[in-house]
Amino acid sequence: MYKNILVPLDGSNNSRQALQEAVTLAKQFDSTLSLVTVINNTNFYYGTGAAGMPPRMYDDQKAMANKIIDEAKKYVEAQGVKYETSVDIGNPKNIIAHIYPGQHDIDLIVIGKSGVDALNRLLIGSTTAYVVRNATRKVLVVNAKDSD
Repeated sequence: MYKNILVPLDGSNNSRQALQEAVTLAKQFDSTLSLVTVINNTNFYYGTGAAGMPPRMYDDQKAMANKIIDEAKKYVEAQGVKYETSVDIGNPKNIIAHIYPGQHDIDLIVIGKSGVDALNRLLIGSTTAYVVRNATRKVLVVNAKDSD
């Protein structure tokens, strides 16, 4: 039923819980998981770093994204589930709802209820809410018992 499942990861409790749910589904349907972290550069319009982000900030964000992906890989490998990984740069809402699913034939997006960036969520809205409203694929929203 679900051949390719996208799991956006941001290091939050909710995204870890979403990963666990996606692993359960992947085992059930023999699916491949796409573990994706997006470095948000939409608040930066200047600088010399990747995509306009100040270089030091980009380096820090890239290191954090790689750490999140590495932790997810260890968990998924231990569960014996097929996976691929990606660290993307851009608007997380657009990448998760439209770009990545279209480029990778995604059947289902399994996403945490909310992430770690409460201030950004307050100012510009939740990535999860955007994905639920705008994705052209099925979306499963997972809420951790002890959410952030």
